[in-house]
Amino acid sequence: MQTQNPPQWLTEPCPPWCVVLHEQCDHERDRRHVSSSLVVPVVELRGIGEPDPPEEDQPVGEELALCLHRRVGSADTWLYVGDGSRQALELSPESWSRVVPALDRLVAAARE
Repeated sequence: MQTQNPPQWLTEPCPPWCVVLHEQCDHERDRRHVSSSLVVPVVELRGIGEPDPPEEDQPVGEELALCLHRRVGSADTWLYVGDGSRQALELSPESWSRVVPALDRLVAAARE
């Protein structure tokens, strides 16, 4: 998102997906382009690896957020998928382009 008076540190145009209103006072580590989040409802299996695991694994309704982000000045864009606290994957778009077809194959196998 371009601002009318971009901060001095913003020396590049925002990518078309950026929704951040960049400010001069943004801390250096907060200077990044970020997309809108897509929220996807999911059912997650909890129990394995939990600090205080229940006796049985339990399916739990959850929401995952998906968004793009890139540090200002970097050429690397990352796609985040996570719940905002307990779990997250941040992979390059190229990596996701390999993961998604593999997931499609596993989902198809699970439906057989």
